[in-house]
Amino acid sequence: MAYNYEAVVTIAGHEMFQEAFSRYMATLEFDHMSVGGRVGGLTAHQYRRGDHLVSLSVSAEGQGSSRIVVHSDTLHVEQLVLDALTEGVADFLQPFCETFTDQSSEEVLRSLVQDLRDAFERILG
Repeated sequence: MAYNYEAVVTIAGHEMFQEAFSRYMATLEFDHMSVGGRVGGLTAHQYRRGDHLVSLSVSAEGQGSSRIVVHSDTLHVEQLVLDALTEGVADFLQPFCETFTDQSSEEVLRSLVQDLRDAFERILG
C-alpha cells in the first residue's frame, strides 16, 4: 500500500521542512540515497533503511510556493512528517532559548515541544 503526504507551502517553509526532514531521517538511520532536480523545477530526495524507501519531492507551485510530497510504499509518512516538523521547530527555537539567562527558558522549550507533539498526536488519533 502506498502512503502519501502532500502540502503546498511557502518557499521558506519548503527550505525549513526539507532541512528538518533530512536531519530527522538521518537520526532514524536512513541513508540519503539520491538527490535530483534543477533550479525552479522538481527536486527529489530518497531515503533508504533496509526494505524501507521514503521519497521527498518538491516542485514549484505558482509564484512563491512549493508543493511538498512525501511518499513511501511501506511506512506511514504522516507520522514521519509530524516528527520531522516537531524536531525542526525544536532545532529552530533552541538557539533563541539558549540566549535567555533564566533556567526556565529550557523548560519553556521542552514544554512547547511536548505541547506540539501532543497536538500532532491528537491529529493522527
